Amino acid sequence: MLGGETVLAENLGYADLEHRVPVTNETRFGVASITKAFTGLSLLKLHESGRIDLDAPIQRYVPAFPVKPSGVITPRLLAAHLAGIRHWGQERNAALYARHFDDVNDVLALFKDDTLVAPPGTKASYSSYGYNLIAAAIQSASGVKYQEYVNREIISRLGLKNTGFDDVRRVLPNRARRYSYFDPWTFAVDSNAVYRVPEWDYSHNMAGGNMYSTAADLAQFGRAIEGPGLLSKESLDLLNRRPRVGAVQATMSFGFFVSDSVAPHRLLNIGGSNAGLQSGLFVYPDEDLVIVVLSNTWGIGSNSGEMNGVLLSRLAAICMGWPQPPPVK
Repeated sequence: MLGGETVLAENLGYADLEHRVPVTNETRFGVASITKAFTGLSLLKLHESGRIDLDAPIQRYVPAFPVKPSGVITPRLLAAHLAGIRHWGQERNAALYARHFDDVNDVLALFKDDTLVAPPGTKASYSSYGYNLIAAAIQSASGVKYQEYVNREIISRLGLKNTGFDDVRRVLPNRARRYSYFDPWTFAVDSNAVYRVPEWDYSHNMAGGNMYSTAADLAQFGRAIEGPGLLSKESLDLLNRRPRVGAVQATMSFGFFVSDSVAPHRLLNIGGSNAGLQSGLFVYPDEDLVIVVLSNTWGIGSNSGEMNGVLLSRLAAICMGWPQPPPVK
């Protein structure tokens, strides 16, 4: 999307390989960690309204989360992955993938009593659990369920008709099935086989990776952060600034990775990956350029989100006539 106009909408392959159902503009893909962008903007919206203090101890909003002896955890540190909360561990197994979480507070039991990986503010450490803790704070401060707040303040305001929180137990029209050239359990490679990824339930990562959307909806979502409107100018300033605590600088602000000050083009981006799923969203605010790529496959040689970086950079370069980024080695 360039200047608010869709310049390319390309659909390739199948949403359902077994039944030869092609991908269309209405195909709803899981977007994995792009969910964090919705959580991050929701946090900023609550901050704008004065209902959440970004620098308050997280226990003000989530008293069930224990105080950690190594330092104070705040919503601002959580959003920047500077709080020391761990990422996934051995708990992400068949039992967890079979369990559904309706309330984000129930997710806290998976990690709240664990030791921090680093004292808050001392090290950037990516954590989906940290974003679920943000969601619990959003729910407490807003007085409504986290999902309801995101729906009301982000999804509905932008008119995103094909975006929401996934529930694999229920029928969702136009949902893409997921595939992989790797065994999704063992990661073994069989070049002659395409595996169908099970209908795993990702609600244990409700605020960090459990949403679905279409490319068109995400392009509209991305354009909404190019200037004031959905967010105030003050919130946009926070979104576009890499957070710093002393000598430690984070690359993510509020759900988006932020380009550094020497980058040739200002960029906000976020990508995601689950088994059989890749997603990427690049926003170039100064050029009014938004690029979205969604896939329901881990392809040959890909068992994560390798698609989500250089491919979108190359598409931006083609669109704007910029020098091409170097190939991935």
